[in-house]
Amino acid sequence: MQQAGHSTVIDPWGTVLGEARTAEETVTVDFDMTQVARIRSELPVLRDRVLAIEAPGGR
Repeated sequence: MQQAGHSTVIDPWGTVLGEARTAEETVTVDFDMTQVARIRSELPVLRDRVLAIEAPGGR
């Protein structure tokens, strides 16, 4: 099966950290976990998540 390729690792700010070519390959990138924590605090998307969805009628 032919695949498109070009898988890309992009940080939350849109910076490309790594990109695969069209051939099958593994892409390895380095990132700073303190930067991950800082970005998560600046973009608190997990704070707004809903873990349970109520069924119609409250069931």
